[in-house]
Amino acid sequence: MKFLVICSVVIMGITLELEAVPTPSQLQLEENAIINSGWWNRSKSVASRNICSWYGMSCNVAGSITRINYPFYTPGIRLATLNLSAFKNLEWLEVSNCGLQGTIPSDIGDLPKLTHLDLSHNSLHGEIPPSLANLTQLKSLIISHNKFQGPIPGKLLFLKNLTGLNLSYNSLDGEIPPVLANLTQLENLDLSNNKFQGPIPGELLFLKDLNWLDLSYNSLDDEIPPALVNLTELERLDLSNNKFQGPIPAELGHLLLSVQNVNVNLSFNNLKGPIPYGLSEIQLIGNKDVCSHDSYYIDKYQFKRCSAQDNKVRLNQQLVIVLPILIFLIMLFLLLVCLRHTRIATKNKHANTTAATKNGDLFCIWNYDGNIAYEDIIRATQDFDMRYCIGTGAYGSVYRAQLPSGKIVAVKKLHGFEAEVAAFDESFINEVKVLSEIKHRHIVKLHGFCLHRRIMFLIYEYMERGSLFSVLFDDVEAMELDWKKRVSIVKGTAHALSYLHHDFTPPIVHRDISASNVLLNSDWEPSVSDFGTARFLSSDSSHRTIVAGTIGYIAPELAYSMVVSERCDVYSFGVVALETLVGSHPKEIFSSLQSASTENGITLCEILDQRLPQATMSVLMEIVSVAIVAFACLNANPCSRPTMKSVSQCFLTQLTPLDIPLREISLQQLMSQELRHYLNL
Repeated sequence: MKFLVICSVVIMGITLELEAVPTPSQLQLEENAIINSGWWNRSKSVASRNICSWYGMSCNVAGSITRINYPFYTPGIRLATLNLSAFKNLEWLEVSNCGLQGTIPSDIGDLPKLTHLDLSHNSLHGEIPPSLANLTQLKSLIISHNKFQGPIPGKLLFLKNLTGLNLSYNSLDGEIPPVLANLTQLENLDLSNNKFQGPIPGELLFLKDLNWLDLSYNSLDDEIPPALVNLTELERLDLSNNKFQGPIPAELGHLLLSVQNVNVNLSFNNLKGPIPYGLSEIQLIGNKDVCSHDSYYIDKYQFKRCSAQDNKVRLNQQLVIVLPILIFLIMLFLLLVCLRHTRIATKNKHANTTAATKNGDLFCIWNYDGNIAYEDIIRATQDFDMRYCIGTGAYGSVYRAQLPSGKIVAVKKLHGFEAEVAAFDESFINEVKVLSEIKHRHIVKLHGFCLHRRIMFLIYEYMERGSLFSVLFDDVEAMELDWKKRVSIVKGTAHALSYLHHDFTPPIVHRDISASNVLLNSDWEPSVSDFGTARFLSSDSSHRTIVAGTIGYIAPELAYSMVVSERCDVYSFGVVALETLVGSHPKEIFSSLQSASTENGITLCEILDQRLPQATMSVLMEIVSVAIVAFACLNANPCSRPTMKSVSQCFLTQLTPLDIPLREISLQQLMSQELRHYLNL
């Protein structure tokens, strides 16, 4: 009997496993849908019959398509030519800024596993199809910058998992449906630049997780609801260029004082009365009946001067706001005092707890001084004497330390005066979190860390050659860094980024790839370092963030967008790759390419580092391949940049001979990307 039960369980497991694996007919349906769509030009851009290797395509281990990120600008393509119902395992569909036309077909609802849909920056028209409500797994819906008309379908309330909804820059009309309040997971709602009318639905103000609300450039009216104060997670509120009337709710000022980012725009409405405490005149430009006490703003923006009655109203508003805050701060102070006493007691209780090897080679210390390992580092650096300092960064210095075992390590120590700053503290902890989970040949190894309120440092493997930037800056070391070594450094960096983006779950974006953050060991092998601003791209969190990185390496789209993605790292890698070939930052090359008089006359060989002898023909082919990759990564359009996985793979394949003389390749040819097909990019 026991044997029969075991057999039954095994058979059921095998049956379920077989059901999860797509059948050959399913894979054929997907392949036919892709080929018959006509979106991919096989004669120019597709070198393999395997559609999983095509640009913008990702598949699961069974070969079924899970992600389509269409990377080309192809005016006239239509969703109707792509048989959407064939993709039963599709999780990600992004066809943004690609020349898409027509309407959204009803079979868009036949994608049961779809979590991300981005059709923005195209020429789609018609009404938003109700069949979108069938995408119950959808978390992000972006169809902004199109020509959609009509109301928002009420059936969208079925998208319970939605965290981001962007319908901006269309011609949608009617009232904002109250049923949007059923999207309880919503964090980002952008309905700006449409033709919506009526009031803000009161139900919308129960979306507790909302941190981005943009309703600007519509025809919304009535009073601004005081219940906006319920949106305690709000970081951006834009109600400008509407027809809102009445006084400005005092509660709005209270909201501004309680959230982390004081980012609100109420300009160009029909508001009136005194400005509540917490708001400024700049946020209310274009409201002629708003009164101010400041003569400068009264003259500049034509505000009214507040009367005695207005002054009394404003004073009452201030008291209503300031008194609760003052009481809260007093209670918070008392709570911190209690927590401090508790922390000291806990520290004394566990004063003998640490994790370390006998000689202090590898160790981890968290909120505790430690004994063996901590003392080893102090002795090895003579209490962080400047004689052992080998570099200084934005928020710390790096020291060379030889442990009792004879092992040499690099110790990054946070500056003492910055250890009290929460931002630097958070950056250190973030680096520990990321590097503790990463194991890759070309990513710097973290041996240990000490995070304590009095001293904070990280212990890495020691990279004898220092940074790529310092080597290229030094003429003697730069000449020792021959062409083969430089090509190898670019390839190793590409493999590291491919691992972060595609082989790690969730994906990691470094956000600060630069020549200073590529370190070299004694064998000139590269390691990517400095993960203080790195970010996990989990599917359940917003990818909006402040701009981070080194000037000269930051992707251009971050100048107008706060959305971080792997494509930002791709651009930074392109700068580093080109810098490695040129021998210095390529900013002058970028400037010269913008000049119509010089762009056609510059060849690749002319910009290569002149400190090195001319490369042999075989090595020159490798250099050309790096240059092709670099300029592809530097494309201003993020959609047109290759992924780091495709870059890494092209470096592992045998090079295809070019049918043009290598020494005659111009920068204009590289910028136009006409050579990308030689590397299957």
